[in-house]
Amino acid sequence: MKPRQLVVLRGRLWVNPSGDAHALQCVARTRKGSRCQNPVEYGQLLGLHEFQLGSAGYVQAYGHPGAGDTVDADRWLAQHCTLHDTPDVIDCETPELRRFDIARDVAHVQAHRADVAYDGEPVARTEGVGTTGVQDKITGSITAVLEAATRLCPCPGFINGHHYDEWYIEATPDLLRALAQLSRACHEQESAEWLEQLSKPLCMEPLDAVLSYGAYPKTWCCRPVKAEGLPCELHVPERAADLGRCTYTDPGYTRICRTVPLEGGDRCENHAACCRAVKKDGSVCNRRACRVPRHRQASVSERGEEVSAM
Repeated sequence: MKPRQLVVLRGRLWVNPSGDAHALQCVARTRKGSRCQNPVEYGQLLGLHEFQLGSAGYVQAYGHPGAGDTVDADRWLAQHCTLHDTPDVIDCETPELRRFDIARDVAHVQAHRADVAYDGEPVARTEGVGTTGVQDKITGSITAVLEAATRLCPCPGFINGHHYDEWYIEATPDLLRALAQLSRACHEQESAEWLEQLSKPLCMEPLDAVLSYGAYPKTWCCRPVKAEGLPCELHVPERAADLGRCTYTDPGYTRICRTVPLEGGDRCENHAACCRAVKKDGSVCNRRACRVPRHRQASVSERGEEVSAM
């Protein structure tokens, strides 16, 4: 075991699989095209400390026992020396540090200690009190995860399921809640909150600057909603104009049109031809090439105003 393979940055444990985390070499490309030979850190600013991982045990890692960083965490994670700590630097190699995983990196975990806490915070010791309660919570959480896992089954992807290579295993809400419970029992509060959020219905409105039905989005709105398929209050069709999106609305659709509006207009090319007149019952006409005389007489400026239907 090589305890100095671990380093603490941003209050999290990171591991260098290929060697000593304190001896990381800069990955930036020099002017000659070769990898920089400078170390990420000159000398030794921090020290080797013990960090407890709940009831699983503890690890030894290079870092600071407090909550704050005394080194430039961003530079460390980018694996750059102080000379190449610039936004336009080009890397010659991929940074080596990755997040510590208690299951994958169990070789670094040593027998449990009760006198040290994770991130170096002292533990209030009580004589006669063991770790049975914590262990029971973890055991119960693992049982819930395994039970949820037994209910997993393939689901059809796009189209109608005829393309079997597009089928997938869905992370069901009960599995996500069980994983959140396990993360909480292992003192991973950030992961627990994220998993708990993912277990609920989410808005999932694409947030990409350029939107297209033919392109797969890269970012989504993850705000919770009342029911699956509904948008959050920030992405309802009524707010399309504020978001610079196509303002077409229809009672049968709860989502904003994803196509970019025409230049100088508020609707996309597909929906620009739809009649905007509001009928007596309050609904929008929305017919293409509408031939109702009073609808056709409506000026461009009056398209959003109520017009009686013939």
